[in-house]
Amino acid sequence: MNSDAKASPDDRADFLSKTPARILVGRAGTRPLTSTWLKFRVDHALARDAVCCELDDDFIQKFAVVNGYPYVKTSVCSKDEFIQFPPRGKLVEEQTLAQLKTRCTSGNDVQIVISDGLSAKAVEKNAGNLLPMIVDGLKMNKISSGLPVVVQYGRVAAGDQIAFALSSRLVINLIGERPGLSSAEGLSAYITYNPRPQTISSDRTVVSNIHERGTPAVEAGAYIVRLVKTILERKVSGVELQKLS
Repeated sequence: MNSDAKASPDDRADFLSKTPARILVGRAGTRPLTSTWLKFRVDHALARDAVCCELDDDFIQKFAVVNGYPYVKTSVCSKDEFIQFPPRGKLVEEQTLAQLKTRCTSGNDVQIVISDGLSAKAVEKNAGNLLPMIVDGLKMNKISSGLPVVVQYGRVAAGDQIAFALSSRLVINLIGERPGLSSAEGLSAYITYNPRPQTISSDRTVVSNIHERGTPAVEAGAYIVRLVKTILERKVSGVELQKLS
């Protein structure tokens, strides 16, 4: 939509306040305005940075090490490899799983996994507020959960492997999503009942757009807990859960 559309300044301001989408951007002939183009370049750069960045050492120390959360890697050795060969980010080596079994309790209702995914910034920005809401909410509902595990170079399926190894009924994988041009810090929660290495995408229920301009972390945490309770009661997630709704 361009600025040729007839709208009062107040209507324009109200419209723009309701969405981060690129609307009413205007044009100069057949080209975008300079301000529009520069804003696009800034947002594109932020998205690229989010994909390429890694979890900050200070965050790992304060979030994982201080709290005693295991910090592990998938079979990937570098960020470049993670981006270029997506399937490798889904695999957790047997040695790593064996180490987790010695540190984490098995047989819990829920296993929480925090993965950097395609936006480590999303994890750094939201996990600190989101995780306590989920953990406390699970306790209030008498749902047992294991020690959260932080995964470097992790994709969604890595959480399924970890939860399967720890004999958990359900996994919550909090993961940085592929950045868009309106947000480079969006986190998602992939929730899977009966997680296993053979899990496919349709088995998962997703809560997305967790960030300050989308669903705030605290609000998302409360919703995730309600959703987990429903999934455990109905013993299905993903498409099968939608069929029962």
